Amino acid sequence: MEDLINDLILESISEKYEIGQLTCKEYDPNNNHTQIIVRYAIRDEDQNLVRHNNMSFFKTFEEAEKVLEEIVQQKFEEVSQ
Repeated sequence: MEDLINDLILESISEKYEIGQLTCKEYDPNNNHTQIIVRYAIRDEDQNLVRHNNMSFFKTFEEAEKVLEEIVQQKFEEVSQ
């Protein structure tokens, strides 16, 4: 029963966040070109960017997902205390 409650709490916390894709232009001085890059960001329920370990943007969706899992686990531990 406790596992079910913990799962519900974790799900409730994770629902407050979302991962979004951003497309940006970045100038590369090495080849004198502007390139289109994709980055991922985590936003909270108020649509604010979430920083984690001094980072707001992530190169891959998987990286953003891993960071979000860390954030949710940290929030869960805070609630549990």
